[in-house]
Amino acid sequence: MKIEISVVIPAYNEERDITATVQDVHQYCRERFRSYEIIVVDDGSSDRTASAASAVPDTTVVRYQPNRGKGHAVKTGVLTSRGELVLFMDADNSTNIRELEHFIPELEGHDIVIGSRALADSKITVHQNPIKRKLGRLGNVVIRMFLGLPFRDTQCGYKLFRRSAIDIFQKQRLERWGFDFEVLFLAHKKGYRIYESAVTWTNNFDSKVTAASYLAVLIELVKIRWWYLLGKY
Repeated sequence: MKIEISVVIPAYNEERDITATVQDVHQYCRERFRSYEIIVVDDGSSDRTASAASAVPDTTVVRYQPNRGKGHAVKTGVLTSRGELVLFMDADNSTNIRELEHFIPELEGHDIVIGSRALADSKITVHQNPIKRKLGRLGNVVIRMFLGLPFRDTQCGYKLFRRSAIDIFQKQRLERWGFDFEVLFLAHKKGYRIYESAVTWTNNFDSKVTAASYLAVLIELVKIRWWYLLGKY
């Protein structure tokens, strides 16, 4: 039997949040889909993330050491998945699984639907601190200009793919924060139809994204352009 949807959740030291998130995903998928799989990728955690996630029914935990980065975890989960649709979402449930209710219909005319916190209809229930908000907005402008992407928010950790579009993850090279815009860059260049959809998003103040992460993103932007010019994609 074909699996209708795979939900990939990258996790690094998420013991506190992972159980509630995976339980929520499990409950929703059991009600909504005939067949599904939940894949938690434990990205080298030093806490009980793996055991907490594996206690939830219908959940597969992929583990490795050492920590490689969110991009590597997402790539690992997506390429492990078997679903006709593949969603990756954050372990802290900042964007809820129920956003799929308006994502899935958009796949009738698109190959990829990405969550966005920057559209008029987007709803932010808990905001980041002002410095992070300004850095995020500036970063998105730089990403759009540097890579020629039309999207207002490339970094929201909630993206849905048709199975036919996940081949771009085979070419993904970045392992940390820049993987989001790398994957979208590859999809855009390949001509996949991408829809940017407003979401409801809640900031987690325990987020592992630091000010230094924004500098790393700039470096990764340069890498993408360089690799593209060298024909490494």
